[in-house]
Amino acid sequence: MRKIIFVFAFILLLSGCSNAPEATPQEAAKAFNGDFTAEARTVFGDSEAEITIAKNSMSISIFVTYPAELEGMGIEIFDEHAKISYDGMEQEIKTDSLPEGTPFLLLEKLFDELSDPEDFTLSTENGNLLAKGEDFSAVLSAEDFSLISAKFPAYETEFAFSEFLFSGGK
Repeated sequence: MRKIIFVFAFILLLSGCSNAPEATPQEAAKAFNGDFTAEARTVFGDSEAEITIAKNSMSISIFVTYPAELEGMGIEIFDEHAKISYDGMEQEIKTDSLPEGTPFLLLEKLFDELSDPEDFTLSTENGNLLAKGEDFSAVLSAEDFSLISAKFPAYETEFAFSEFLFSGGK
């Protein structure tokens, strides 16, 4: 009988005392409402690119660093517009005229949804946080909510983030 009680207590101890970080969508959304910078590698279909990202309260700026033929291309997304610059040329277009699965529009959607706690759920997975929205899943650091990766399965697009820094912390 003692062994059964010991085994039962041990099982309760293991299942009830988890070191899993606890966070709420509201806390994560607060972080994404602020400014941040990051580097990312994106794979979309058979293509890939490396980009740097800067989000401020007014816009999202994306600069392509790879592939070489697109290096230096810049995209600034603000309101319902995107300003694309490359090799001394600049063009402003409405974002709704672009294909829905364009990687920089997916980034805008990701950041927009992560800044609204009603647009995603948050759970713990392998010591990190898993945010799930309508058409994306994202892995966040449990320490500071920085993005580690994001996937948009319907668009066959994935992002792997590095050097993700929030301005001013959480």
